[in-house]
Amino acid sequence: MKSIRERILNKCWGIVFLFALSAIASSCSKSHEGPYYNYENQNAVYNGSTYAFLQAQDGLFDSLLYVIDRVPNLKDTIENYNITLFAPNNQCFTNALKNLNELRSTQHKTPLYLRDLDLMELDTLLCRYVLAGKFVTDSLIEFSDGISVQSLRYDYAMHLRYHRQDANGYQNGGPQEIEFSDPKNSIFERYWVTTYTTSVNIYTNNGLVHLLSGGHEFGFGEFSGRMNK
Repeated sequence: MKSIRERILNKCWGIVFLFALSAIASSCSKSHEGPYYNYENQNAVYNGSTYAFLQAQDGLFDSLLYVIDRVPNLKDTIENYNITLFAPNNQCFTNALKNLNELRSTQHKTPLYLRDLDLMELDTLLCRYVLAGKFVTDSLIEFSDGISVQSLRYDYAMHLRYHRQDANGYQNGGPQEIEFSDPKNSIFERYWVTTYTTSVNIYTNNGLVHLLSGGHEFGFGEFSGRMNK
């Protein structure tokens, strides 16, 4: 078991890391779904696992941690394997639950919460946010049309595309971001559901984390249809 001193140090590190991310975000401009985009966070390093990083963010990813814990064997993957995680924050789950329960209300059904969700459906959706290996922004720059990638467990096709925003009159002089899309098994982009990162390239001991906008609805538009049972 960890000593009290180790626990205190890990907690302090998490607070410092969260403060650093907040300070960086406060200097960035808004775009797309309303997030602040990160100009400088290209080489952030967290001294711990990806799972520990989520735990250290002062409650910002409590919903994500809760569903990771619910899905069998997923915590071990997030904690120990070489992965890239596109991390939806609490607001992303709030958005999904709100839409689900508004639908259920019209059908005179009782509300559902994270604890009530079907585990197989939750596993299917959650794995779309996890990719095997590291996908840093530098690996995407040369692909102007983006790249297709396979998500965890089910080899479901997702799509990554690099962008650099304009800033202060300078073309491509602003923050970098990843356009993260669920193509819905279609080659036609009009059918895709897309969200954007707010911070990129956060290295952990076992992988990489990109943070998603709070404007994103967890499940890429499939949450209500899959969970309304």
